[in-house]
Amino acid sequence: MKISIIYVLGFVYLIGDIVDCQPDDQINLIKLACARNPTLGICEDLRNRRSSGSDLITPLPLPPGADRKAHDTPTTTTQSRKPYPHLTPEQSYVLQTKCARVSHLVRKHCKPGKVSATNAGRCAAFFRDCSRFISKADPLGAIANSFDSAVNVNIANVDVKGIPYYPMNEEGAVGVGLGLGVPFGSWGGGFSSSVGVRDYWHSDQEAGANWYDGKYGYKNHWNVPLVQSLGIEGGQHNTVSFPLHGKDAGNLKVDNGYGVGPYYQQNDHVGVNVKEGNVKHTFGVGVPMVGVGVETGQAVAFPGLDVWERALG
Repeated sequence: MKISIIYVLGFVYLIGDIVDCQPDDQINLIKLACARNPTLGICEDLRNRRSSGSDLITPLPLPPGADRKAHDTPTTTTQSRKPYPHLTPEQSYVLQTKCARVSHLVRKHCKPGKVSATNAGRCAAFFRDCSRFISKADPLGAIANSFDSAVNVNIANVDVKGIPYYPMNEEGAVGVGLGLGVPFGSWGGGFSSSVGVRDYWHSDQEAGANWYDGKYGYKNHWNVPLVQSLGIEGGQHNTVSFPLHGKDAGNLKVDNGYGVGPYYQQNDHVGVNVKEGNVKHTFGVGVPMVGVGVETGQAVAFPGLDVWERALG
């Protein structure tokens, strides 16, 4: 009993010292207390801090007269480190996750001209290993995404419920709906509409233009809800793609196609790749239900931008 009372009193005095001491001494005392008894309530914040990956710290100021330039200059060992070799997709995902976890600390402690001696190596390592995941500034993207809006109108929505002995649904209901939508923004604009008769028919169509993503065209889709599970649905698309960003930037693609559920699909495609220097035309017909398809095509090659860049050095 005496030992327990002494232990409790000692813990109370330790807590009192932690509250009254300076921040750095407070952290050290908390670490000491948690090392002796990890189940203490004050240890939860310390464990969360360690698990968050916050290895960047705010160092103490250098003493007066110290050579700041010498301390702020990365060492030769840090500069001579080589970047990681080619990573597998799984390794790349793990590294990207770790980079994102400490990015807010990097923004705080790795500002140009304000990197301390303690964090110089850490900042250099972050930019060496994580630069592949830092997206470059895209002024066109900033313009295209500056604002986005839409106007949606429910023109008609009529429901009749409780029809006696109506076998099509449990509610004994019939409904008709008609809606319109006009999305628009700094990226472009479009139009969409939908028409539906409950259980019997539903169709929607949309057309639009997005100059940044490079999507232009029209497509529609229809289905019969009562027998949609049997594949009674279809649609048509007539689209042009000419994106201004991403891996397909500058590539022209034109597609025209039609399909009826899993019974019949067709598509006519023309693609122009100015960078690689080729024009391709393909036409395909398939029956997805039985896994049968036929595709024919032609291709023409010409000196693309890659060839001219190598020739001009």
